[in-house]
Amino acid sequence: MNFEKIQAVGRHEDVVDFVPDAVLIVDDNGTVVRANLAAAALLGYDRHAVEGRGVLDYLPFFDWNLTRLPPDSGDPGHTCTAGIRTTARTCDGRTFITEISTMRLDRDVLYDHIPYGSSLVISLRDVTSAEETRSALSRSLVQAEAVLRTASEALVGTDTEGKIDLVNPAAARLLGGKASELGGCELLTRLTLLGDDGDPLDAEDTPWMLAVRTGRRTSRLPGQALRTSDGVRLTADIAARPLTESGRIVGAVVALTDRRPYERLADEYLAAQTRSVRQHEAALARQQQQTDLAVEHAHELTGFLSGPLMRALHHLHAETSRLASDSSRPLWPEAAASLESLAADLRMTMALVNTRSQSYLHDGLHDTTPVGPQRRTVLIDDVVQAGMRAATTFAGLSQVQFSVHTPRFAVHVDPDDMTTAVGRLIAEVIHTDEESASHGPHHVFVAALHQRSLLRIEVRGPYSGGVREHFDIVQGIAQAHGGTLRAHRAPGDSGSTYVLELPAAVRDDAATGPDTTSATALRPTGRHRSLTS
Repeated sequence: MNFEKIQAVGRHEDVVDFVPDAVLIVDDNGTVVRANLAAAALLGYDRHAVEGRGVLDYLPFFDWNLTRLPPDSGDPGHTCTAGIRTTARTCDGRTFITEISTMRLDRDVLYDHIPYGSSLVISLRDVTSAEETRSALSRSLVQAEAVLRTASEALVGTDTEGKIDLVNPAAARLLGGKASELGGCELLTRLTLLGDDGDPLDAEDTPWMLAVRTGRRTSRLPGQALRTSDGVRLTADIAARPLTESGRIVGAVVALTDRRPYERLADEYLAAQTRSVRQHEAALARQQQQTDLAVEHAHELTGFLSGPLMRALHHLHAETSRLASDSSRPLWPEAAASLESLAADLRMTMALVNTRSQSYLHDGLHDTTPVGPQRRTVLIDDVVQAGMRAATTFAGLSQVQFSVHTPRFAVHVDPDDMTTAVGRLIAEVIHTDEESASHGPHHVFVAALHQRSLLRIEVRGPYSGGVREHFDIVQGIAQAHGGTLRAHRAPGDSGSTYVLELPAAVRDDAATGPDTTSATALRPTGRHRSLTS
């Protein structure tokens, strides 16, 4: 605001009302003696209400000394200040930032329409919006600086000639220098872009110069070969974008992503995987050696079981049976019963040894491919009767009494496997390791029934078994037929009950008749061993 012009036209009463800035004229006591319309509108008062009040009511932090004449004032009529930021207060108590300018009046001069003794003219301008804009700009600059400093990518700003005018810390580390030293340097002198043949590219072919020349944003170019001014070769992803100002290209921003950390991680991962593979290969080789040694020992044990041990068992069984049945030299009843029991134990032992040895001899140790059940339609009572006769192979049954409940219906199963299962379950429920147990007769309950397509075979005996071989073989047969085997033992009772359930084993007699094979042909074949080995 030009205060000299105000003095020149001061004779006009309302000239200050045409000034766009708010104007206050105060006297030596700090009282407002004159205010224009702009000041009244800015402070929220009527103009006559503004006049006559102290200037501190509107400018709480105003310097009171400005209203006083210094002792050596020199030229008091032209003493003025400008651009002072302070806080102004309106009539409703609201405060805002204002910029004031002051001019000291010559109190010995009589101005038209200005009270005599007025000492100071104050001009006020509301700069709240400018202050908010400046604060927002300051915050934006701080945020932009924080983003540039924390970004992992190297960001380089260039002008239209390819000279560096902005670098972040990541770019300074990549280019090998300080930000203050890199300003004004050509980017190509600090970082050379190499072509596919390894030769440097021309300056016009670099992504940042293409962005400046064409004005188009360059998409990310992965795996570009670069060479720094120190001769270090590296691989980086490059992206460039032009900078425009008022529709005119003024430079470009280049983003460089150094691929060396990722390449180191890839190399470390590959080395770790290689070490892991080598360790697994060594462990596999050791395991193979142990397996080969176990195979050799298994063959030796199988040969012993099927050879010398089996011949000795056969000889012992034959001699024991001969002594028990020799009529020329009759024995007392207790001795004959002991020999019969011993012969039965020998038959069971030979069956168990034969079960373990024949599978290795016939199928081989590494042949674990299941043969599968050979199903055909037979009568369930024939299968149960054959299983009762087959039980003599696994235990002496001369002292066993049977209660059989088997309705006559057709089933579609492997009869040989079912015969073996029934016989081994019978041998299981009459076996005991207690020496004080009675030698019989033992009562065994065998039942077979069907519920729709489910076949259920139940075997109940006086003892809880103890020969794991029988249970494992029958469980393998059940799994081969898609069924289950469960064992039930009542608390406090030495007896046990086995339940064998086979789904989809019962067929309609009218649709599929039973096989004409006689019941005597049903016998345990041992073919199930390939299913449980």
